[in-house]
Amino acid sequence: MRDMLDDARLLIIDDDALTRLLAAEALRESGFTVFEADCGEEGLRMYCNVEPDLVLLDVMMPGIDGFEVCRRLREEPRGERLPIIMLTGLEDTSSIERAYDEGATDFISKPINWTLLRHRVRYVLRSANLLDELVRSEDVLANAQRIGRMGSWEWRPDGDLLQCSDTYLRLFGEDVTTFGDGHDAVVSRVYPADRGLLREALGGARHGRAYQLEYRIVRPDGAVRTMQEIAVPVFDSAGAVSSVQGTLQDITDRIEAERRIRYLAYFDSLTGLPNRQSFRETLDAMVLRAGRRSDTCAVMFLDMDRFGRINESLGQDCADQVLQLLAARLRDFSRFELGTGLGGESGDDVSVARLGGDEFALMLEGNIDENALIDIASRLLTQLQRPVRVGGHDLTLSACVGISIFPVHAGDADSLMKCAETAVSQSKREGSGGVVQLFTEQMKIASFAKLSLENALRRGLERGELRMHYQAKVDAVQNCIVGAEALVRWAHPERGLVSPAEFIPLAEEVGLIISLSEWVVREVCRQYAEWRADGLNPPPVSINLSAGHFRHVGLLELIDEALARHRIEPQQIEFELTESSLMRDAELTDRILNGFRERGLRIAVDDFGTGYSSLAYLKRFALNVVKIDRSFVNDIEDDPSDAAIVAAIVAMTRTLGIEVVAEGVETRSQAQHLVALGCNVMQGYLYSRPASAADFEALLRDGLPRLAA
Repeated sequence: MRDMLDDARLLIIDDDALTRLLAAEALRESGFTVFEADCGEEGLRMYCNVEPDLVLLDVMMPGIDGFEVCRRLREEPRGERLPIIMLTGLEDTSSIERAYDEGATDFISKPINWTLLRHRVRYVLRSANLLDELVRSEDVLANAQRIGRMGSWEWRPDGDLLQCSDTYLRLFGEDVTTFGDGHDAVVSRVYPADRGLLREALGGARHGRAYQLEYRIVRPDGAVRTMQEIAVPVFDSAGAVSSVQGTLQDITDRIEAERRIRYLAYFDSLTGLPNRQSFRETLDAMVLRAGRRSDTCAVMFLDMDRFGRINESLGQDCADQVLQLLAARLRDFSRFELGTGLGGESGDDVSVARLGGDEFALMLEGNIDENALIDIASRLLTQLQRPVRVGGHDLTLSACVGISIFPVHAGDADSLMKCAETAVSQSKREGSGGVVQLFTEQMKIASFAKLSLENALRRGLERGELRMHYQAKVDAVQNCIVGAEALVRWAHPERGLVSPAEFIPLAEEVGLIISLSEWVVREVCRQYAEWRADGLNPPPVSINLSAGHFRHVGLLELIDEALARHRIEPQQIEFELTESSLMRDAELTDRILNGFRERGLRIAVDDFGTGYSSLAYLKRFALNVVKIDRSFVNDIEDDPSDAAIVAAIVAMTRTLGIEVVAEGVETRSQAQHLVALGCNVMQGYLYSRPASAADFEALLRDGLPRLAA
């Protein structure tokens, strides 16, 4: 139906030519488009072609009379709600009733008042338009309820009369013929344990209290679904509850998703053990309980020795199987050797956890002295050292253990875990597997010194104590600078320049690496733009990315912002990653690298040859640059094996169209050997030490000095 009634199409079906003429003229004067038919058969044919918005239909016609025409029109696809006004000279009541029975919308008696006809037609069209809008609204509501799996209902307590939508019935897996009457029909389908809740809520609604309730129902096929019901009472003029209206929505998927999210948030997906967060929260409760009882409790941290070699040698799948076997042994040891088992939502023993990677933890409650704890840790290590067979290989594992005790070493869960972590780190420093280390005050002092350095680094970031140095990458054949590596330095106000080997691992450990790396990206882009503004043509600069920053969700947005702010082309900034960073999660790495490639950013792999060094990952990740590790350059003059490895890397990268750079070049002889093997681009003290921004700018202006013959 059109919104503009003046544009409506009208079809007049009448065998009286004069009546048709007068009616058509009167309606055309009102702006309607009018079509005429002189008999019922012609009217039905024209209806299909014209698709009128309203039909004026004479009752008495030769052939098919108006009653039959009306009935047939109602059977047409668009005819169900078509406005039909019957024109009749018959005044008997039975004819009028028959007209309505056959589907007439209205009727007008002859002789016709033409002014009245125009108003009657407009009224009928307007009513039909409103009906169409109402039907569309009801359809939209029904679709929304079906999509949202939400049904509506109304319950009248007096008489226990329940009226509900079709979607409501479908939620129960039934229809109106099987559901039954009254709210008892609903309660009988509620999960038995939840029926009392619903009855109580309905009782409150009967007395004027709205409610929101979640309960389970049992469908005819036995499926249990979770519903959320919201209901409000409706009051009559006297203030009494006349009815209760509500909605019912199937929230089973949401509940399952929330349960799954909680599991993912608190349990390790690989081993099924609680994760660090779950362990910390459980330990927090244990510490509070021990404090109230003047009792003790202890934490053991386990760190597997050289576990990365299993991953490198046998692959991720085998490493995962080993972790699962270790988790099972820890769980069994906790349950059967120690008799613990604090229970959890998943049924797992939350006194054992996987903290991440190859790190695990146990908690013990009760007055256990230090010697007993060391004995327990030794027995645990013995259990873990039993050989395991994975992927056709027999493996013997070892681990280090760190122990902390409440309240001797710490007074809260976080500090207790930190002490155990410090102890296990100390045990790893003291030797190979099988070392058990109890936390000591000396460790606390060392930990405090580390904390002081951490705080100083945080202040250094805030106070602008970081500096960027740049080391040239040189084309040895052309003796020109073709690139640079950006290297961060910390100008400590008391200690002077602090080695990156000291503060970069610290930044990674304490979570400062993202802030530090973001500063480096922005500073390098700022410096690059400054060199360009000074009239220089700086070469591409590479920035080292830590594994943590590479996987940080805001990395690409940070790079986009820095490049755009300083108007730098993407190919002028290169990012270096280690092999282990790339291979930690190959699928995730591939997705992140796609973002780099889409932006035209270049990726280099650092220290190539010391890790995976796989042709497959070079091809898969479509890297731009490979940097040969300095360990192969050091002895390239004397060790044929190193020379062969370098030659193989150069040949492999040349085949794949990847650039190659040699690191750590310190002698002219090393450079000559590299050039002979096909590696012309190199980096090292032979050409340039890492230099401040000002010194590197001078190097760009003056060029490289000629090497002595």
